[in-house]
Amino acid sequence: MLTVGFHTLGCKVNQQETSAMAAQFTAAGFRIVSYSDRAEVYVINSCAVTEAAERKTKTYARRKKKMHPTALVVLAGCFPQVALNDARALEVDLLVGSNDKSRLVTLVQAALTMRGQHVEVTPWADNAPFDFIAEDANGGRTRGMLKVQDGCEQYCSYCIIPYARGRERSLDLSKVLGQAQRLIEQGTHEIVLTGIHLGAYGRDLVPPLNLATLVRELGSLPYLPRLRLGSVEPLDITAEFLEAVKNSPQSCPHFHLPLQSGSNAVLRRMKRPYTVEEFAAIVSRLRSVHADVSITSDIIVGFPGETDEEFHESLAFVRAMEFGRLHVFRYSRRRGTVAAAMAEQVADEVKEVRYQAMQAVAALAQQDMAKRFLNRTVEVLVEGKQGELLSGYSPSYLRVYFSGSKMLVGRLVNITVTELYADGVRGDLAE
Repeated sequence: MLTVGFHTLGCKVNQQETSAMAAQFTAAGFRIVSYSDRAEVYVINSCAVTEAAERKTKTYARRKKKMHPTALVVLAGCFPQVALNDARALEVDLLVGSNDKSRLVTLVQAALTMRGQHVEVTPWADNAPFDFIAEDANGGRTRGMLKVQDGCEQYCSYCIIPYARGRERSLDLSKVLGQAQRLIEQGTHEIVLTGIHLGAYGRDLVPPLNLATLVRELGSLPYLPRLRLGSVEPLDITAEFLEAVKNSPQSCPHFHLPLQSGSNAVLRRMKRPYTVEEFAAIVSRLRSVHADVSITSDIIVGFPGETDEEFHESLAFVRAMEFGRLHVFRYSRRRGTVAAAMAEQVADEVKEVRYQAMQAVAALAQQDMAKRFLNRTVEVLVEGKQGELLSGYSPSYLRVYFSGSKMLVGRLVNITVTELYADGVRGDLAE
């Protein structure tokens, strides 16, 4: 039995696709091993969203081929799709684009019988279908990611993803519901909807649908304890969507809205289609849906041309938003994007100072959110052990630690929160 190890870089969509690809390899007779173990095949599911991500991808590919020269090393996904010449230079055995992942098992089986480097990178076509990789897991799981959308047509000035992922396209509603039902039957307690532009779900279907419809339809499935959404663009939070999540008891009161900057001038240069005033109004409407709603976000510091004044505008706006969790990124120049050619690139040392300042604000906001749950009882989906403690997430995406038996992993339990702890809170099993 041939062995295969996987390593994933990048977004939750990549994570879901790796999990699904691993299931396909298992069905084809391969044995899945840890990426750090010896294997006949290694698959690196790559990321190209920034040059920093590209560097990581290159490092993993070179290192694995050097350590295991006789193994078949596969580089798949966004990096070979947008930077094929650079990918070829890594001298791995098989390059597979993001448009070809569903054929990975067949491509690997063929490559195992041949010598030399093989390239399977298909350019995106306007009529490209949704490339759905069914995920057949064995046994129960804590959380299941369900990819329902792919592609993006926003063309933000810093982003390469429209070129890596192609046009927006959606999974048929019947297939979404069928896959969700399978996840429930396998013991999944929380389904996480993922997509590159999740809020665009259904626009390309005939007849057209939207994310609100999807939430309503999934809410009608029996025995689904939780439904969580991946990242949703701010302007996709419509009145219909708000009504759908408000009337869906399964919907977690947690929404990830990518802000990217708290300065209107920077947002314009980023080609983001909203103002900070519009973003604030959307957050206010979301917070009216549920008392314990948590808003998480992304922010970029050091975007080309960002002045001290614009950065402080962004810092003040982030502080006012009181995000439950904030992912802070230093701007990383990405070849092939509009922003890479912009004048007034910000010096690395300035980016670092701004990064640290933004991180400090983010840490305080996360702590303030956690304080809201002190001396309260919350439902926790137990994911595993962290040192001597079990941990998992509440519906509001609060990380909760507690003492308990390993038998609780994969179950929903009630925890009474007693104190702030690490990146969340600690508590005790409720009586």
